[in-house]
Amino acid sequence: MMQRDIVLRVLLVIGITGFLGAVSAGAQEAEVVIAKYGKVVVKSATPDARVYVDEIYKGPAGNVIESLTVGVHAISCRTETQAVAGSFDIKKNELLQLEARFDENKLVSVDDFDKAKKAEPEKKIEAEKKPKAVPAPLKPKKPAVAVKQEERKGPEEERRSLHLSMIKVYFDDIEGKDVHITHKVNPRVITNYVEKKNQAGTYYRTKKNALLCDVGPCEQQWSTSFVYTDESGKADTISLTWKQTVFNGITPTGTSKRELLFCLNGACEHVEAATDADKPQAATVGRYHLTWTKSSLIIRRADIMKEIADSGGLIDAY
Repeated sequence: MMQRDIVLRVLLVIGITGFLGAVSAGAQEAEVVIAKYGKVVVKSATPDARVYVDEIYKGPAGNVIESLTVGVHAISCRTETQAVAGSFDIKKNELLQLEARFDENKLVSVDDFDKAKKAEPEKKIEAEKKPKAVPAPLKPKKPAVAVKQEERKGPEEERRSLHLSMIKVYFDDIEGKDVHITHKVNPRVITNYVEKKNQAGTYYRTKKNALLCDVGPCEQQWSTSFVYTDESGKADTISLTWKQTVFNGITPTGTSKRELLFCLNGACEHVEAATDADKPQAATVGRYHLTWTKSSLIIRRADIMKEIADSGGLIDAY
């Protein structure tokens, strides 16, 4: 009887130990599959700045980008003519704050900047503890020459700023299957603005993030119409239609075909992108100049562009 009790106790201990080991292993396995995320926000004083994480568009600057896996990511902030970038560590349940400083060509962490600012008062206190040197007798100062204030923009500069660029459109691929389209117009010269979007087919992305057609036809279309009024009161009716046909594979000309229809007072010009590369294409219709790439479209007054160029100015400065 005693020997049987000993055997039962040993079997019971072995069973409990195995059960606890299985529970512990299951807990460890469950911990492994739990994804850890953080957030990031990129601030910018420059209008139309856009944020990319690992070369994927995430929206305009100032928005909080959530559900980023922890670890190091390549983050950049871009405008039409400038870009700043860097590699930053996303931490679990933390918000990483970045600031795009295009004038310094830097993308910096706001947290690091704040820590440096907090350290400055401490250095100032240390400096104040040191004995101050006795200042030398002051020499009589010469009368200060008044500095002229920067003159305000003249009427010609105001006219150029107001009428050079009529509309700027940006075509950005987001993580989804849609093309995100944003635009910037000047309501002081643009009226009766209307736009619409259509999309057909189903899409998918390859491992290299290329957008391809799954079930076709895969067509994405965006169109707008508006009235532009110049400084003399002359009005033009303008309509734009942008169309992208996505292929179901990679071809020698790329993964899609892009077309643009520009109509001025009923007369239309058709432009088709030659390749899938983001190379600028230019066209002049009437008194308007179009600059079109895979990611943007800008319509400017051709006569004002010539004025600025002839005077030695930079068009991108307006």
